[in-house]
Amino acid sequence: MAQDPTHFLNELPIWKLKIVASAFKIDVSECRYKRDYVEKVKAKRLTEEQVRNTLADARRQSAEKPPAEPDVKEIGHEIEQIAERPTEPSELPKEEEQSVGRNLDESLAVRPSFFEVDSATESAYNRMILGDYYGAIKLNREARLKCLETFSNAQVYSAAVSIRAAEELLARFTADHQRIDPLVRTALAAAKRAFISGPPRQREEALESLETLVEKAYESLFAEAEKEEGELKALLKDYESFGARTEEARRYLEIASQAKSAFNIAEYAKFLDQAKERAVDAKAARAREIDDGFRLVRAAAAEAREVGVDTGAAEIELTEARRAFDDGSFANAVALLAGVERAVDEAHLAQMRSRKDLEARQVQKVNAILATYEPMMAEASSYGMDVKEGMLQVSNLRAAMANKDIVRAVNYSRRVREFAAQLEKPIEMKKVERGIIKRIEGARCPECSEESLYMYPDGSQKCFGCGHSSKVAASEKRTVVPKVVESPVQPASKPDAAPAESEPKKKKGFFRW
Repeated sequence: MAQDPTHFLNELPIWKLKIVASAFKIDVSECRYKRDYVEKVKAKRLTEEQVRNTLADARRQSAEKPPAEPDVKEIGHEIEQIAERPTEPSELPKEEEQSVGRNLDESLAVRPSFFEVDSATESAYNRMILGDYYGAIKLNREARLKCLETFSNAQVYSAAVSIRAAEELLARFTADHQRIDPLVRTALAAAKRAFISGPPRQREEALESLETLVEKAYESLFAEAEKEEGELKALLKDYESFGARTEEARRYLEIASQAKSAFNIAEYAKFLDQAKERAVDAKAARAREIDDGFRLVRAAAAEAREVGVDTGAAEIELTEARRAFDDGSFANAVALLAGVERAVDEAHLAQMRSRKDLEARQVQKVNAILATYEPMMAEASSYGMDVKEGMLQVSNLRAAMANKDIVRAVNYSRRVREFAAQLEKPIEMKKVERGIIKRIEGARCPECSEESLYMYPDGSQKCFGCGHSSKVAASEKRTVVPKVVESPVQPASKPDAAPAESEPKKKKGFFRW
């Protein structure tokens, strides 16, 4: 700023100061602010008359110079060439880019403050109240000049902040391989050029254009992702309506929102995709649970039907629930299943209350199923077979028994029996592999006449073809064992020898064992 604020040069704008400097060959290439131009011209010690005459001559020469008549055809041809030319971002040369970077760093290093201006203005007002009008005018003038200087610094600081923020944001977009409109880069270069050598109005216009284009670029990049995020939130709400556990998907969605707040587009897209995957997994897991619920409700209906409950209406509703499930209406399917299960269990419980002996029989039935099939599942587990679902049903059965909920225990016992029935054949195959069950060579099944009879450790025989099984008498065990176990044949008993006391007598009938 010039030493004398009242100097006539302070009244001239920068473009007029440049005309004067050019006329008197004054170097103003390093001037950035108006005060720099004023100091350069003032150092020449020019009079006000010289300056006015120079400006008048420049104005007169501009008026006398005839305007060039444009060639319409040539202009049209140039416009066509410009339209056909692909848009390329305008960027600053490397040296000029480095110079702009240094100036931005210097501008950001000093943050302007209006504290001194506010303090001087308040002091001037207090002097006026006390009657010291001369002091008030003096202090107010100093405050006003200080305000102009601080305001100029604030404009530079604000421009530096916007340019640096836009530059960093575009660099982040480029690192994430996002497509950027070339106009944005051109606007950034124009804002940098105006920051160094442009007048205040040009600098403000360039900044306004840059900020607008950057905001639009940012919104367009995130618009599609935000649409997907909104759709995912709606899906999660729908999944939760039929009991899907979406906690993990929502956790990934929260992490994606944090990445979006940090302008990390790549991380945002990655965690959003992971949230979608977790949501799909949660839906699939819940669908499996609902599908398994059909088997449990059907087991409950079968148990109720065995004790005399009419389950016709329940079967109809189960069919409707299955149709809703197949159509993807899981919430409706869950509601129908819950209604059927509740109605069947209430009818079963009412039947047990009316028949005093029924509860004891049901408890005996549950205990028998536990005693039969729980060891079978343990054996299957020892063979490496997956019995988690069956053991879960066993656990539910025991919990229902502990709570004295006999109806629920009976339902679970049927599920245990159905699951264990699927294990019988695989367990037998495992026993055959280990030599626990042995094939009887040359023996035929009395039912299907196939040579597929196998001997069990307890002495029973079973046909793996038709499933016919029978208990072998002790006398026939001695005859069959030599064929199964490859050992020397034992001497047969004498025909006239009396049968042993432990041998059961042969019965007459179709089966003569």
